Amino acid sequence: MFRPFFKALAVITACAALLPLTATADMTFKIATVVPEGSDWMTAMRAGAEDIEQRTDGRVSFKFYGGGVQGNDAQVRRKMRVGQLHGGAFTSGAMRDFHPDMEIYGLPLLFRGYDEVHQVREKFDPILYQRLEDAGYVTFGFAGGGFAYMASNSPIASRDDMDGLKIWIPEGDRVARAAADVLGIAPVTLPLTDVLTGLQTDLVDTVMGPPVGMIVMQWHTAMRYITDFPVAFVYAGIILEKRYFDRISAEDQAVVHEVMSGVYAGFDASGEKDNEDAFKALTNGGLTRVEVTEAEKDKWRDLIETSNHEAGQKDVFDLSLLQAIECHLAGIRGEPAGDDCDGVE
Repeated sequence: MFRPFFKALAVITACAALLPLTATADMTFKIATVVPEGSDWMTAMRAGAEDIEQRTDGRVSFKFYGGGVQGNDAQVRRKMRVGQLHGGAFTSGAMRDFHPDMEIYGLPLLFRGYDEVHQVREKFDPILYQRLEDAGYVTFGFAGGGFAYMASNSPIASRDDMDGLKIWIPEGDRVARAAADVLGIAPVTLPLTDVLTGLQTDLVDTVMGPPVGMIVMQWHTAMRYITDFPVAFVYAGIILEKRYFDRISAEDQAVVHEVMSGVYAGFDASGEKDNEDAFKALTNGGLTRVEVTEAEKDKWRDLIETSNHEAGQKDVFDLSLLQAIECHLAGIRGEPAGDDCDGVE
């Protein structure tokens, strides 16, 4: 006779979990990341967390789980959904699962240099932050990690050099899959946390990532060549479930935003130089630098631009947002605006 009671209690409990929470509770935010313990990133984040705890008189604290101990991106997202974790530090490719437009800056060959990145971000960052918030999440800014490069065990100076290679792309990355299709290559899909093992077991022999990331994740230990052609801008950020962030008062939210935005601004400011220094460290440390001709770069750009637009047409992300960014880039480059730029702000 108790079964109906317990069934009703379960329904009430489940519904209560969906109700708005009073913004007065103390809160410890549990945040997962693949960044190793002891890294500069973890040191800076923990220092920011200590500042927040002091300024909120202990009402708000953070607990970080480094080194991927909470699993890959998909596992972290699942733990966020059930409340086991409240957020995570994600790269741009993984952010797409919170809102598809979050990886827009990371589209292959969208940018040709950091000056373009800076000018586009100044205009479009606020749009992306708002879209993320509308989807139920909070972030404190994007930290640019510089450009990603291709590294392999054989030199890659042209599209033809990719034939037969076992090229890694991130799990669930539809943009990378579209790029692979248009380039005519058959990639190997793995979660980020499994890439090093894949390299060590010869499951993959080619990766794409920022030099800093290659060093931190130890990928460079299994590589011999790095192609000197930046193929995608890489960035990262913390994403919190807004339903948990709304538990704390508006005053404490302001403190968290101020401190963590400052931490991420610091990451953003140093990311480009750190990545350039890491590129030099890789080539000085034994990786052979491979040049790509301007003609070959133009061929890649033409192919990848097509794949980017095809992905947008399939609603992988907002195609109109990409077109607006491309129109802005045309103005930066002094190129004639295309037909798609008519009426675009």
